[in-house]
Amino acid sequence: MAEIILSAVKTGITRLRVKGGASPDSLYDLANAYVSAARTIVPRPGSAIHMNLPAGTIGLGLFNGVFQVFSDHAISGMPEGFNLNVLSHPSPDPDDPPTLIRIWKKEPLMGGLYVVAEWSDGEVFHYWILSVSAGNWKPEKVYMLNEHVTPTVQNGLTYQAGRLLPADPVWKAGEEREVGDIVEPTTFNGYKYVVVEAYGAPPRSGDTEPAWIAKEGEIVIEEADVTSDDGEQSPPSNVPPDYNNPGGSLPNKPGGKYGNTVLF
Repeated sequence: MAEIILSAVKTGITRLRVKGGASPDSLYDLANAYVSAARTIVPRPGSAIHMNLPAGTIGLGLFNGVFQVFSDHAISGMPEGFNLNVLSHPSPDPDDPPTLIRIWKKEPLMGGLYVVAEWSDGEVFHYWILSVSAGNWKPEKVYMLNEHVTPTVQNGLTYQAGRLLPADPVWKAGEEREVGDIVEPTTFNGYKYVVVEAYGAPPRSGDTEPAWIAKEGEIVIEEADVTSDDGEQSPPSNVPPDYNNPGGSLPNKPGGKYGNTVLF
């Protein structure tokens, strides 16, 4: 096959079959280079990094300014600037566990890294890796349910926050309340709410779910527009000055009466 060195391009990329063969002034394809404004072909600069990675790593890609490598098991001693991602075979043979042999594709997808990997048993699986976008574990930080985190000493694994205890009862309208009761919003927001004060005979939830404040230590006030059988009820003694909760009726009822009030 004849080799032709191109120094300039006049007609761009064309795959038309013409009599006499392809024109030396055009391209059939172009990779790792670009055509300049002067119509010259300029090679794209490559990466020159000399680094001996630990044995057992495979593949290489760049994501979020960090080089990503892959393995089928945890590996220590990764150099700075390299992140190890451990992939698991969905259904390995326990007597002959397959090994990771090739990374066919890796590209960003929805904040993570989409990876296509081949295993020694011939299977090819697709992965969505979140460790590349998850932050490192930090002390005294509140982690929400299903939030991802990686250890400060990387081991190639990502950890997902889960529940330690069963879910608490979900808020319902017209439920009687007492101090110490625990409820969760009907739409889970990562927090549970504990009754700290209750007024009424008996106190109960209203018809409208409170606007839950998704912040630790905040107070949520819920009110039911009802009165007891033995007369007018009293308002809570200390209503927080910043009270403005649209989920429930306001303290002042028609005729000066008050409804049941619950503070979470």
